[in-house]
Amino acid sequence: MKGKKLTIFGIAVLVAALAVFYQLYTDSVNEDFKNISRTETYRMADHYTGQYHRPGCPKLQQAYGGGKRFESASAAEQEGYSACKRCDAAGPDEPEES
Repeated sequence: MKGKKLTIFGIAVLVAALAVFYQLYTDSVNEDFKNISRTETYRMADHYTGQYHRPGCPKLQQAYGGGKRFESASAAEQEGYSACKRCDAAGPDEPEES
């Protein structure tokens, strides 16, 4: 009986630890998205991955290869780059607030 109680306690501790780590992970991901610019119209491409990103995208900050600047998403796509899904690089830009 004592071993069964320890097993249940161990599972409860494991579930609580997973809940804490999941919360820390989601907070980290949400913090990453706060730095992505939706008002800048240019895009930066990463030669290594073949993707283009919005300014401030955390995946671009981890890029190994040199970057190339494009004035629009369509210009990057014409060069053969694909859009980053994390920062929604192909999505519309929001107008700057006055």
